Amino acid sequence: MRNGCLAIMLSLVGTLLAPCFAKTQEPSTPVLPHVIEVIAKTFEFAPSEIHVKAGERVQIKLHSADRAHGLKLSVYPEGASEDGMPGLVFEHPQDEAKVDKKHDRVIEFLAARPGTYDFQCSVQCSMGHGHDRMTGKLIVDE
Repeated sequence: MRNGCLAIMLSLVGTLLAPCFAKTQEPSTPVLPHVIEVIAKTFEFAPSEIHVKAGERVQIKLHSADRAHGLKLSVYPEGASEDGMPGLVFEHPQDEAKVDKKHDRVIEFLAARPGTYDFQCSVQCSMGHGHDRMTGKLIVDE
């Protein structure tokens, strides 16, 4: 009888403690970047306005539809002083991202601070008028 009570008691303790020891830790899933496809063609970016959230890792996949283009993205939001911490943080800083006709280029960064960031084509697309209109906005929302 004593062995029977001990067995029941050990069984109950085991049942109660089993969930504490049986928890399996799921492997942490890496945070995937927010991928945005942007097409560059003579005098325009599509889309020309991009929205992301503050704290997101962002990848802009730039595709040139017709000729060489470039994308120069301001790292400071409109109206911010350029002597402080930049709002867009690049792992590999670059002045511009050039892409040749029918090719892609990936630009990756952390959208650290909310604000509106201007971008423009950094490669002269044409000898005529219109290149100065090849601009866009990256809006980092809270």
